[in-house]
Amino acid sequence: MRLSTRTFAKTIALGIATAVLMGTVASATEPTQDPAANAATLDKQAADLRATAAKHESMAKAHRGGAGSPKMNHEGMARHCDEIAKNLRAAAKESEELAAEYRKDAAK
Repeated sequence: MRLSTRTFAKTIALGIATAVLMGTVASATEPTQDPAANAATLDKQAADLRATAAKHESMAKAHRGGAGSPKMNHEGMARHCDEIAKNLRAAAKESEELAAEYRKDAAK
């Protein structure tokens, strides 16, 4: 089966975002009875995801500038990196939204 560059990029982006999330979740402790602590854990997760997204945005910029092998499809790689960054930022937003819910619980 032959995948288009766009489909391949989306598949890789989803896989990387999932791996990052799973690594972050695996390193997190079980949710506690302390909603403030849960919010802090999710805030850190969101920050980590945003930092990883920024790295991918930087790689996209480098590829648009022609970094790496001249035989490489730089525009395709840039789109791939952009897609990963987009997915990571979406995951960060979800973590931030969940953290906000925990903060509401903590304020009760």
